[in-house]
Parts: sequence; C-alpha cells; structure tokens
Amino acid sequence: MFIIGLIKLAFNPNSNYSYPFLNAKMEYLKKHPEYNLYFIGSSKINNQIDCKLLDENSKGLKSYNLGANASFNLENFQTLEKILETPSFKPKYIVLELQDKINITKLNLKTERSFGAFNYENTLFASQFHIDNGSYKQVVLSWVSFILNVFHFNKHCDERAVQENHNQFVYEGQGFSPLEYSSVPKTEEGKLKAVVIDRLERYHADHKKYRVNRALVEKINALAEKCRKRNIELIMFIPGPAEPDAKKLLVYQKALSVPVISMVNPEDYPEFYLYQNRWDYGHLNEKGSKILSTKLAPLLNGILNKK
Repeated sequence: MFIIGLIKLAFNPNSNYSYPFLNAKMEYLKKHPEYNLYFIGSSKINNQIDCKLLDENSKGLKSYNLGANASFNLENFQTLEKILETPSFKPKYIVLELQDKINITKLNLKTERSFGAFNYENTLFASQFHIDNGSYKQVVLSWVSFILNVFHFNKHCDERAVQENHNQFVYEGQGFSPLEYSSVPKTEEGKLKAVVIDRLERYHADHKKYRVNRALVEKINALAEKCRKRNIELIMFIPGPAEPDAKKLLVYQKALSVPVISMVNPEDYPEFYLYQNRWDYGHLNEKGSKILSTKLAPLLNGILNKK
C-alpha cells in the first residue's frame, strides 16, 4: 500500500491538494482563457491585489488573482505546476509571490493543506531547502508530512468545512478578496500602530548580511524554465507591507533568472504603514490594497513592455 501510494504521489502530485476556494478559482480560469496574467501567492496576494484596478492602469492586461490564504512556497509551487501541466490554462505571465516559508509546526502538521502539498517533488525540494539552512529537524518533518499525505492520515477538515466556494470574489472580483469581507477581525488601533512602529524600527535596524538559499534559487529558476517552455514569463513579487524578515528576501533580486518586483521599502511606500490603510499586523485593508495595486501597475508594465 505504501509503495502504491508513493507511485501515485510521484505521478499525480496534485491529487491530494485540497482548498475549495482556490479550486473554485482554478475551475473558473479553465473556462476563461481571456485572462493573460495570473497572480499566485498567500493572503498577501489574495487580500491585496485588486486585478480590476490593476488592469485599468495597464494596457492589454487581463489579470486574475489566484491567491489563497496561508499558501506558502510548497502550496504555491504546486499551484504553478498544476497550471503548467493543464493545457486549458493559457496565461502569458505568472506573478509568483517570493517567500522562503516552508517550516512545519505542530499545528500545520495536522492540517490537510499543510502536508497535502508534500508530494514527492516538493518533499525533495523541502529537504534540500532545510539542509541548506542546517534545519535537519525540518527535513525529518518534511518526510513525515509526505508519509501522512500518502496515507491520508491525521487530517483535520479545515478548508473542507468551507461550504460556499462559488462567490462574488471568484466570478465578479477577478479573485480579489478584501479582508473587510472575511471573518478575520480588524486589529484594534492602538495594538496595530504599536506593531507597525516596531516593525519599521526593526526593518531600518536590520543590517544583517543575508545569503540566498541555493535550493530555493534553483527551484525558482527551474520553474521559470518550465514557464518559458509554455511561452509564459515568470515574475517574482515581494508585496508590502514589510514583514520582520523582509530584507532577507531582497537578496534574491540578483540571484534569480527572472525579474523581481519589491514593494516593501517603507520610504518608497509610506502609505502601507498608516493605520487607515491597514487591517491587521501583516495586511492592508481594501483602501490600502487599492493603493498597492495602483502603484504595482507601472512596475509591472515596465517589465512587460520590455518584451
């Protein structure tokens, strides 16, 4: 049974990934080839990229937000691979959120999506990633997640509890889902302002010399090559507002074979750090998202117009 499971995962890596909201978005896109740019990423994409507004400021662009909350590298890589292996998806461009988040905790070890992304290819990559970082405990947890995935064991029904997947954000909002319409509570003003000030101080005080993770560089460059074979251009994106380790991601700008757009510098984007544009510690509200989407348009156009 275990060997059969291994073979099944190796040849059909997306079969155990389940997230109804994202699945509904992908089913919609299969029927709408007019969209020529897909955004893939976490809540930083799902709740912050207003594709309608972006398209209004970009000539010839028809974009769709394929973001999914709590989707990190492995989930996003799996979504990208699914797009590349499915002929009915016809984007010219894919904007992928640049992250370095793979760590497994006791909480996400028990959820379906967390280890549902641990197909054979992703597990090998995760092992190489953690070995490069010297995190050998995470290597073991990666293979534990893979085994749990093979046997469909110990899964909590998190996203399966979502009953209504076909809503206005999928069909009418081009995938954009502002946090005002979610169940996530808005952070109280005093607490949020204090955290924003703290993160700004930590950002400016961070002078550490970071190094790239070679496994992540090789993985992204390999994905870019797969995209090129489908006549798709891959673009990496670091959305604001800045997380505490934002500068850690900036070192990848020169290491990757694809363009990297960064919107985390507080001096360039001070609006992202104002309370009236924020929802919680790490996300913008709808007003802030519209500012981000408007400012992203010329950066994206600058890359696309070079072609």
